[in-house]
Amino acid sequence: MQRFSFGSEVAFVPRGDLLDRVTVAPLTPPISEGSTVQAAIFRVSPGGRLLRHPATFPQILAVLEGAGEVSGADGAHEPIVAGEAVLWEENEEHETRSAVGMTALIIEGKTLDRFRGRPSSTR
Repeated sequence: MQRFSFGSEVAFVPRGDLLDRVTVAPLTPPISEGSTVQAAIFRVSPGGRLLRHPATFPQILAVLEGAGEVSGADGAHEPIVAGEAVLWEENEEHETRSAVGMTALIIEGKTLDRFRGRPSSTR
């Protein structure tokens, strides 16, 4: 077992212009370094946002704490709270913002899809 932190003390602000008052704590190496999937904890400060952009790969945003709003291809913002998630398809324009602050797990990967049902019992 390897134990590591994804706390705010290891988070950083990535280069680029897509993040406004957002820090990232990676859990996996990025796809750009050969990973088939990448995952990171995103902390959106109150009033922060991930600006509208196309998803490079299918992407899941799962809210762990706090609340915010998300939009997809149609640009309509919908509320999202802890315990909820969204899936954006490859190339789908999307945006995330939070007035109160939010912590989310974001997972991306070429073959990523969402869980669609309970597994059947094997007993």
